[in-house]
Amino acid sequence: MRRWVGLLAVGVVAGALLHASPAALAGGVTHSVSVGSADILPPPGSDANFSLVANQRGDGTVQGEWHDQFAGGSFVHIDVTCLAVDGNDAWVSGLIKVASPDLAFLVGLPAITQVRDNGTSANDPPDQVSFTNGAESADDCLDQPELPLFDLINGQAKVR
Repeated sequence: MRRWVGLLAVGVVAGALLHASPAALAGGVTHSVSVGSADILPPPGSDANFSLVANQRGDGTVQGEWHDQFAGGSFVHIDVTCLAVDGNDAWVSGLIKVASPDLAFLVGLPAITQVRDNGTSANDPPDQVSFTNGAESADDCLDQPELPLFDLINGQAKVR
């Protein structure tokens, strides 16, 4: 008898999940962007590194962060608050939360970047990113401005 009760409970839960409204299931990740690159300017090492991770959930909330380390050790670290995706292009913006002492005056200001995922095949052109740019607001990604893009010398960009 317990076995039937257990199977019935599993069936009820499975049925409820299958018939759940799309709104109830909308909390999952709808867009995801990631970039990891040693630098974007030749020669290798001249621009240190760039890393970014951002996720947008079905309810519209965005979470993520990006870190841009410059030659000489200067850096900015941005909390991502905005993500817009159009095909293989993504725009990410947010607020600078931490910076190296020489760039401390930037803390609290908005920043934006653009990412282009050109594929993973050896025959595909290199993925591209823009520099970390100043922005008018942390929501500037919604405007999807065309920023100057630079080929990743090594590394990968993913836009989903």
